[in-house]
Amino acid sequence: MSLPPPVNAPLAPGVLSPGLIHNLHQLLVAMECMHCMPVISLHQAILQLHLLDEGAVAALEAESPELLRSRSEELVQRLILSHEEWHRALARVAGVVEIDVLGFDLEPDAFRLLPLQQARAHHVVPLGMANEQLFIASATPTRVELQRDLAYLTGHTVTLVWGSPQAIERRLDVQDRIVHAGHDAPGDRISEEIRKRLLPVGPASVEPAQLEDLVMQAMVEVGSAAESEQLASTSESAGMVKLVNRMISEAQRTQASDIHIESNPGEALTAIRFRRDGDMEPYLWLPAKLRAPLVSRIKIMAKLDIAERRRPQDGKIDFAEFGGQSLELRVAVMPTHDGLEDVVLRLLTSAKPLPLGQLGLQPRDLATIAGFSQRSFGMVLAAGPTGSGKTTTLHSMLAEVNTAERKIWTAEDPIEITQPGLRQVQMNPKIGLTFANAMRGFLRADPDIIMIGEVRDAETAKIAIEASLTGHLVLSTLHTNNACESVVRLLDLGMDPMNFADSLLGIVAQRLVRSLCPACAEELPMDTQAWDELVQEYVDGGGIDTATARQRLLEAAGVAEPGQIRVRHAVGCEHCGGKGYKGRMGVYEILQNSRLVRQLIQDRARPSELFEAAVREGMRSLRHDALEKVVQGRLDLRQARLAYR
Repeated sequence: MSLPPPVNAPLAPGVLSPGLIHNLHQLLVAMECMHCMPVISLHQAILQLHLLDEGAVAALEAESPELLRSRSEELVQRLILSHEEWHRALARVAGVVEIDVLGFDLEPDAFRLLPLQQARAHHVVPLGMANEQLFIASATPTRVELQRDLAYLTGHTVTLVWGSPQAIERRLDVQDRIVHAGHDAPGDRISEEIRKRLLPVGPASVEPAQLEDLVMQAMVEVGSAAESEQLASTSESAGMVKLVNRMISEAQRTQASDIHIESNPGEALTAIRFRRDGDMEPYLWLPAKLRAPLVSRIKIMAKLDIAERRRPQDGKIDFAEFGGQSLELRVAVMPTHDGLEDVVLRLLTSAKPLPLGQLGLQPRDLATIAGFSQRSFGMVLAAGPTGSGKTTTLHSMLAEVNTAERKIWTAEDPIEITQPGLRQVQMNPKIGLTFANAMRGFLRADPDIIMIGEVRDAETAKIAIEASLTGHLVLSTLHTNNACESVVRLLDLGMDPMNFADSLLGIVAQRLVRSLCPACAEELPMDTQAWDELVQEYVDGGGIDTATARQRLLEAAGVAEPGQIRVRHAVGCEHCGGKGYKGRMGVYEILQNSRLVRQLIQDRARPSELFEAAVREGMRSLRHDALEKVVQGRLDLRQARLAYR
C-alpha cells in the first residue's frame, strides 16, 4: 500500500486516510478521484485495509476461490472477518469513500433533512446536501435497501459513504446533546438550576453528565406529549426507560433501601431521593414535564392502572423483566394535592440471614436471644417501627436452629431473606392468603417452629398464642415503640391475659442507627463534665440510681475509672462519602418473661409498671443499650439519642 499524499494533494480513496476528509467539498473531490481509480477485487480490498495478511488471503484463495467472490458471507460466518470488516471491504470494492464521522463538519441543516430519531433507527449520520445529493454515512453503505429507505424518508437522492459503527454511534450521541441543548421550546432545555442539582449518590457514583444526557433524551422524546393523554407511549420512550432503569440500578448499587419520587405542582422540580442507612439523601431533580411520564413508567412496570390518579395503588416490580439485575421492588403510589402522585419503591434484595453475633447485640443480650431460639415452645416477638431490622433479627434466630431435625414454616409479606431448609410462604391477600389463614395451614403441616411476618389483628394473635401453647415455637413482629408497649398492644387486641402471659418468652424491641465509619472515626478521651452528663442521661431512662448507672457504664467500657473511657466521633472521609457513618447497628431492649412480669401481664399492668419491674430484674432499655455502646466506641452520642428520642 502506497504512502498517503500530502494534505493538499488530490484526495484519492484507498491511498488516503479517511481522517483527511473533513467536509463535503473534500468528499466530492475524493469521489471524483475514486472514479479514476482502477476496480479492485475483494481480496485486494482486504489487503489494502490490512484486514488479513497476504498468507491468510492466499490460503483462502487456495481453499476455494469462491470464498472471496460469491461466497464471501462465509468469511463472517466462519469468524474470519467481523461483520463490520466485511462490509468495509465490500464498500472498498464498490468504490465507496471512507470518512471519519467524528471529525466531519456536518452541514447546519443535516439533521433537519434526516431527523435524529430516524438517523438512530437506521444507524446512520446525515452529512449534508451537495450537487443535489444527500450524503449519509453508514457502516453498511452497499445495502441497496438502506439507500432506498433513506431516499424515501428524506425525499432526496441519497449517496452513502462508509463510517465505522462506533464513530456513528458516538456522533449521534454528540449530536443529540448539541441539537437538544439549544432547543428553544419552553421547558425543553435543562436549566442551570437542574444541572447543578443532578447530584450523584455516594462515592464513585454515576457521573452527573451521564444523568444529564438521560434527562435530555427523555425530555426530547416526551416533547409536549407529557401534557396530553399519550402518557402510555411517552412513558415507554427510550429515554424514560433508560432513566428509570438507571435510577433503580443506582439505588441498588449504593445499597439504598427505598426510592422516593416526590411530585411538586406547577413548574416546580420533581425530587428523587434515596434512603440509605436510614437517612434520606437527594439523588436527582427532574423538570416538571417529566413528572407524569416518570410516574406512568413506574406504574406500567408494576402493572398498575396509569389512568387512576385519585386512589392509592400498590404493586411489585421484578426488575429482571426489564433488563436489570435480580431485584424485586415493592411500589406504593399515593395521590397528593393538585392531582399529583408520589411514588415510593422499596428495594427487596434477596439476602442471607446474618449471624446473631453480627447484629450488634451485647454479650448478655446475645445469650438471651440465643436461649429464646432453643426453646421448644412459646412466643418471641420483635418490636419496633418499620425498617428497624425486626425481620433480620427473627431470621438470625431461625438460622441458629435451622437444622435437619426441625421443620420450620414462615409466612412473610414480602419474603426479604431466604435460607435453605425453611418452608417460606408469600402472603397474597387478594386470594385470601393472609397471616391468619397461613397459620391455620401451618398447624396442619406438622411444624416445629413458625414465623409470622406480623401480628396485625386479633385473629392472627389468637392463633399464634394457641400455637405457642401447644408445643410450637412462634416468632413474629409488632409495630410498637418498645417492649412493654407491645404487651399492652396485644391485650388491646383482645388477647386473654392468662394465655398470653403463659405463652410469652420475651419481646425484643429494637432500632437501627448509623454506625461510625471505621476508616475515619476519631477517638477522644471523655472529660469529667461529659461523663457526668452521660451518667445523668442514663439515669433519666428510669428504674435505676446514679451509682448503678456509673457501674453499668464503666463495665460496658471495660475500664475502672471514667478518665480511661475513650469515645469516638464522626469525621468523614472518602470511604463514607464525607458523612462519618458507614452501615448500621442495632440498639436493643429485651423484656424477658419472669414470674413477676407474668403476674403483671395477668393483672393488665400499665407499661410503666412493667418497665420498672423489668429494669429492676436487669433489663437494659433502648436508652441504656445505646449509651453503653457510646462508651464502647461503637456509636457516637448523636446516633445513640436517635434510638430512644
